[in-house]
Amino acid sequence: MQYENKGRFIVKFTDIPSPRQHLFEIEVDERRNNYSEVELGFDQERAAREAKRCLSCRRCLGCALCWAECKPEAIQFDLPDEMIELEADSVIIAPGVERALDRIDRRFGLAKDVNVVSDLQLERMLSESGPSGGLVIRPFDGQIPSSLAFVQAYDGAASAMNRSALTLAANEVALLRQKLPKAEITVFAGLEDFPEIKSALHSAGVTLVGAAVKSVTPSGGSPVKVAFEDGQEKEFDLVVLITQPKMSSDGRDLAKALGLEVSYAGFLSGDGEGLIQTNKQEVQLARQA
Repeated sequence: MQYENKGRFIVKFTDIPSPRQHLFEIEVDERRNNYSEVELGFDQERAAREAKRCLSCRRCLGCALCWAECKPEAIQFDLPDEMIELEADSVIIAPGVERALDRIDRRFGLAKDVNVVSDLQLERMLSESGPSGGLVIRPFDGQIPSSLAFVQAYDGAASAMNRSALTLAANEVALLRQKLPKAEITVFAGLEDFPEIKSALHSAGVTLVGAAVKSVTPSGGSPVKVAFEDGQEKEFDLVVLITQPKMSSDGRDLAKALGLEVSYAGFLSGDGEGLIQTNKQEVQLARQA
């Protein structure tokens, strides 16, 4: 425990408010003139709370087992903290991508009906390591959908932003077709400027509707009504909202700290090497597909 006594390997975390659970004890009057057990232990509820608290503390105990097992001696407890400055000819930042759920209009029904999901939620569903093990199901009742609609959930976007969003949708459609070969898939999106995406969707046997969707009406389950031009409506077992990508919050914070000027869609385009020039010659962004 000598390493713990030095005081620099025990990190206190402020995000662990759970207090220590105290044992049940008999009253003082009950302890007199007998040998009864004073501490009665935990009940099931307190035992569960204490176990969760103990497993979440994340503190180094100072046992030094990591130091003993590290044959390359990469762990040095006596190494003092220091700031290191590195010089580099260029810096490449991978900004990361998030899906902009905050830009989805309420008329598309997200969070109003469990059978209206975002493209990111569908991506998790399609993943073999996802919550459903790669099985595409309706969240409402766990049934496999026979009809699905992809709805462009934004009115307009920069060309690079639009291409990225529709490319993700086309990739998901391709995966869906493999898992649900007989499903009816309809895509409501403007594809006039992206003939290669349009062709890929045609090849997947998808019905394309260029009309803008006016509303997605939840029904508390399935089906979900999608209303588009001329008062037309169609029902689907599952509706997937195509969302715009945006730079991750960490990427935006780093760009701001470095004084970079990056437009809202500027991180999605680049040259043949996949690098995007910024207002600082020595700093570039890794292109996000």
